[in-house]
Amino acid sequence: MSGSTASSAFALITDIHGNATALEAVLEDVRQMRAQHGTDSFEFVCLGDSFDGGPDPLAVLRSLSDLSCVHLRGNHEDYLFQYQLNPHADKFRHPLWKFIPWTVDKLGIELNTFRTKMSELWVSEVWNLAGVHASRSNNGRVPDFFAHQNELSSDFIEHHEVVAAEKIFFNGHSHYLGRHRHTSLPEIWFNCGSVGYPFVSKIPDCLDAPVATWVWVECSLIQSQRHVRVCNRRVPYSSDALLRRYIDSGALELCAPFSFAILAQSLFNTDVVYPFFQRVKKSDYTPEEMAQSLIAELQKQNVFDRVNALLRRAGLHEIRVRA
Repeated sequence: MSGSTASSAFALITDIHGNATALEAVLEDVRQMRAQHGTDSFEFVCLGDSFDGGPDPLAVLRSLSDLSCVHLRGNHEDYLFQYQLNPHADKFRHPLWKFIPWTVDKLGIELNTFRTKMSELWVSEVWNLAGVHASRSNNGRVPDFFAHQNELSSDFIEHHEVVAAEKIFFNGHSHYLGRHRHTSLPEIWFNCGSVGYPFVSKIPDCLDAPVATWVWVECSLIQSQRHVRVCNRRVPYSSDALLRRYIDSGALELCAPFSFAILAQSLFNTDVVYPFFQRVKKSDYTPEEMAQSLIAELQKQNVFDRVNALLRRAGLHEIRVRA
C-alpha cells in the first residue's frame, strides 16, 4: 500500500449511567466531528455501564439501540442481570443499591432484548485497536498497572498522537480520562472517561455547566505507516435539564441518598462516591449505618445544599434527605 492513504474514525463512549441529557449532547458532538473530519469509514462503540445511576435508563437504551453500535457489558450491566436472576438477594436490599431495582423496572423487557446484543470485547483488526469495559480479564477492575483511582489526574489533555505498531486498548470504568502504558508490554491504554459523570476539569468558558467526555479516534495509513490520533472531547450540557429529568423521573427522591451523590458527580465533575467507599469498605457498618454515613459525608461536602440551590434556580422543588 505504499503511497496510498486509508482512513477510519471511531467514536468511543462509556459509562453513560442513565444520563440521557449528557448522551444527547455527546451524540450531537459526534455528528459535528463526523461532518468536520471525513474518513473512509466510521464506527460507534460503547464500552458499557450505560443504564443505572441516572434518571433516564430507558431513553439511553433506546438511543443506543437506534445507533446499532457495539455495546460491551460493564460491571453495572452485570448488577442488573444479577438482580433479574435473584431480586431478593441481600445485596439488593441495601439502601445504597436502590438504583438497581429501580433501573430494571424502568427498562422492563427491553433490557432482555438488549442483553443479547452485548459483547465482551471490541476489536478493529485493521488498526490493531481493542476496547474493553475495564480490563481484558475483569469488567469490574482496571488493569493493575493503572494508578490508584484516587491518584489519577483530572487534568484535560486534548489529544494524543500515536505512530507505532503497539496494540492500543480503550476502556472506561474509572471515569478518569487518561493514557496509560505498561512498562514491560508493547501496548498503550486510553481510558475514555465517562459520558454520565467524568472526573475531569471543566471547560474554562462554561464552568457552571456539567460536562460529558468521549473519545474520537482517527486512524490513517500513509505509505504503510499507521497513524492514530486520539482526541479527548469535553461537551457541556444544561444542568437545569438534568435536574428536571431527575425530578420528573422520581430518581432523585426514590434512590436517595445515593442519587444525590451521583447527581453531584454529574454536576460538579468531582468524585464523591469512590473516596467514601474506600474509607468505609472495611467497616462493620450495617446497610442502614452505611447509608447514614453517606448522608453525613454528603452533608459535610454541602452536596444537599448545593443541589437544592440549583433546584431552586431551575424552578424545581427541593428534596430533603434526613440522616
